[in-house]
Amino acid sequence: MRILLALLLALTFLASGLTACEQSPEAPSREPPGPSSETPDPEVQVAIQALGDESEDVREAAFEALVNIGPEAVPALIQAMREDENEEVRWAAATVLGEIEPEAVEAIPALIQTLEEDEDKWVRLAAAEVLGEMGPDAVLAIPALIQALGDESAEVRAYVAQALGWIGPEARGAVPALIQALGDESGEVRGHAAMALGLIGPEAVEAVPALIQAMGDEEAPVRSAAAASLGAIGPSAAAAVPTLTQALGDEDEFVRRAAALALGFIGPAAVEAVPTLAQALDDEDWEVREVAALALNMIGPPAVDAVPALIRALADENDNVRTSVAWALQSITGQNFGQDPNIWQQWWAEQQ
Repeated sequence: MRILLALLLALTFLASGLTACEQSPEAPSREPPGPSSETPDPEVQVAIQALGDESEDVREAAFEALVNIGPEAVPALIQAMREDENEEVRWAAATVLGEIEPEAVEAIPALIQTLEEDEDKWVRLAAAEVLGEMGPDAVLAIPALIQALGDESAEVRAYVAQALGWIGPEARGAVPALIQALGDESGEVRGHAAMALGLIGPEAVEAVPALIQAMGDEEAPVRSAAAASLGAIGPSAAAAVPTLTQALGDEDEFVRRAAALALGFIGPAAVEAVPTLAQALDDEDWEVREVAALALNMIGPPAVDAVPALIRALADENDNVRTSVAWALQSITGQNFGQDPNIWQQWWAEQQ
């Protein structure tokens, strides 16, 4: 279920425009093992210095070489990230560590230090991104990431929120700070804070009121992220059902999709949304129609009042919609008549 929720969240964010933060431009309980004290390989040292070369081709070649060298390059990369005077080298060193992970887990203390102390925002941003990519292995970074939600750079704050989400349920201690970030002046930060709360999942239940409020955000990607995250919290987010039901009429199709999916994950507790979900089977966007059928499927037998609308939706022009509608009918009624509306209509008439 955790993997399914993560995939659904990812699809929602990608569709809404709230994607994982884009790679930054080049800038002018578990204790990870400490860095190795071995003498750096000369090839590694040359490649690291080339990360700051004036030629983009040279920089790219050096980057690729270090990724290919892999774990053996980690100690020298840590040193470069901490000490090199060139911010491009520090940024690139951190980014290479992200490409090498999870073998670069020994770099976590250095990445935390970089996040806390580096004067260049792109280097701090890279450190936050890499810590997020390490997922639960970076649990030691949670206090530093919480602190970094107050970074002066909105770009860094967005990456930090994203990182806390990628760490997952173990970042439950960051929930209050992420709730506060839902009020950030940057829409990107607000959206990624909402996303992070969803990736933390049911452990973020205390965020439900704030996520409901975020459903009124002026930016559609924030609204869709908030909706999807309420769904990821699941039945414990039942208080959001009225707001999510209203969002089925949002002007943005991505918000409507996320709201429908969230109602499905809330499950039978979302039964009051059934009439509106049935209406959504006529939405102009076929993906909204498909997700509305999926939501009715997940609500199951309590969604019986939607059966007539589902039978009509078997005539939908879209194959995916018809398939989802047939699944919903089977889930709600316990019958399996495929996608033949005539058989379904006859059976339904006999039940009245």
